[in-house]
Amino acid sequence: MSSTTASSATAETAAQPKALLHAAALGAGTACMGTAYAKCLKTSVSAVWTKLPSVLNLADPTLFIPLACTLGGLIVGLVNVNVKGYTMPELIGSQQSESDAPGGDSPSVFILPVLLLSLLTSTFGFSVGPEAPMVVAGSLVGSAYGKRAYGVSAHGMRRVMAYAGATGALTTFIGMPLAGAIFVLEITRASSGLNPEAYAALTPAVVASCASMIVAKAVFAPAKALGGHFAYDAIGSALTGRAMAAISIGAGIGGALIGRVFIAAVAALKKPMGPAAADDDSCEVDKRWVCGPKTRHVLVKTTVGLAVGLLSLYFPQTLFWGEGSLQHVLDGQRTALSAVWPGLSTDLTARAFAAVTAPFAAPSAALAVGAAKLVAIALACAGGFPGGIIFPIFFAASALAHGLSAIVPAALMPVWVMSLMASAQASVTRTPLATVFMLGLSAAASAQLSVLLPPVIIASYVGVWVSQALSKKTFFPYKRLD
Repeated sequence: MSSTTASSATAETAAQPKALLHAAALGAGTACMGTAYAKCLKTSVSAVWTKLPSVLNLADPTLFIPLACTLGGLIVGLVNVNVKGYTMPELIGSQQSESDAPGGDSPSVFILPVLLLSLLTSTFGFSVGPEAPMVVAGSLVGSAYGKRAYGVSAHGMRRVMAYAGATGALTTFIGMPLAGAIFVLEITRASSGLNPEAYAALTPAVVASCASMIVAKAVFAPAKALGGHFAYDAIGSALTGRAMAAISIGAGIGGALIGRVFIAAVAALKKPMGPAAADDDSCEVDKRWVCGPKTRHVLVKTTVGLAVGLLSLYFPQTLFWGEGSLQHVLDGQRTALSAVWPGLSTDLTARAFAAVTAPFAAPSAALAVGAAKLVAIALACAGGFPGGIIFPIFFAASALAHGLSAIVPAALMPVWVMSLMASAQASVTRTPLATVFMLGLSAAASAQLSVLLPPVIIASYVGVWVSQALSKKTFFPYKRLD
């Protein structure tokens, strides 16, 4: 059977009511998984960063930060050499192959290791988030479900169900319907478009996203109010046509440059940490991390933990993946770090280079925080820590945006901040449309989205296009660079 015929058959099967019911079941199932994971993560973070410092009662509480990060690196390393996880590069590779599906013949065996490694990484404050592991775990659940429903050799439908599972898991964790569906179909293609399998997979993915959202919110959080929570200052009528063009294009180019610097930093840091990579090797962690000596693997992760801990000692803003603490930099630190999740005490953050209890004292302080966050993300990625970079990049770009407060008028700063966040993130992950949805759906009701989103949309796509023009190297590995 030709690839065109097989694709048509998969699309026809995926459009049938039975397939959509399977997708809905996956959405409901991954909602349960994502909710359980989120509860475990909140509990473990509270135990490590709130209760443990009180128990230890160190003479200098700030030293708890490098201690916790180093211990976290050691634990992740020890677990990682004894259990086999599944990475985003493996997922992308399988979703770009016509003769494969996520997890191969035994996708279910990877699910718990993926969730465990992500839980440990996020708990100990590393700057990579649970979004990517949620996508990976959800895709494995979907692939296993598709294997049972359609057979082990039905790779096309297993990939469709993998998209549905990935969408359901991500939607539950970030609480944004449709954004998850678009994200998983964009991230598996190197360009700024959707994966070619979107023809078959988009509708099941959207069904899974809707089912996941309904179960997560109506069943597990029935009394909690819906809506985004990131607040942006009012813009009023300050954004003119010329200002919109300048910000969207400037942020698009600036975000692409941030993305290229970040990818280069990851590549540079990876060189001394593992076996030599081929010239065309991507910057995302791949199987070579589990192929080397176990001792070296553990030492690398422990050393990275120490480096992250020392960096966070003076830049505690860089701890964690940034979703909970993003408001801290969105408004230029007018919101204290202790007021956002996970609520680090002022005792732990006393050595901060840029005081975390007051707004940025100068543009240079904001630039320093943004640069430190990029380094923290690069260290975690280069060291092989499993996790996503959506919110970490948002956080870094937001801080860097405030570094230009002497140039950008205060009334336009919210537009500039959101546009640079969109461009930087999209230029690295190649997910411009999903990025727009994420920023729009995560904004508080007070945000002027009809004013904010037009330049954000332009900046997001310009960021991807400029990044592609600057270099063909990508953060994730792609079999096809279309």
